[in-house]
Amino acid sequence: MASYHVEASPMTKATKTPKRIRPSIKHDPIHPSDYLKYEIAMACEDCSHFKSDDATCSLGYHTIHHRRETQKQSYELTGKVAICRFMEID
Repeated sequence: MASYHVEASPMTKATKTPKRIRPSIKHDPIHPSDYLKYEIAMACEDCSHFKSDDATCSLGYHTIHHRRETQKQSYELTGKVAICRFMEID
């Protein structure tokens, strides 16, 4: 992990470090037996806000991180998926 340090000039009193950038998408763990046993609604394709004709979200969110293929790949690599907090299921 890289550490950043900004030199204080004679005019400033305190030394500040830049803010850390955190990922904006939270990935939730799903137990493997639950993943195999239940059909968990976790992809844009399962949501009422998803418009399949142009693959967009009616709320204006980017769909690439929550699409079914991306979710499947994420789960297979990490055991976690990015469940949209605004998902509405019919």
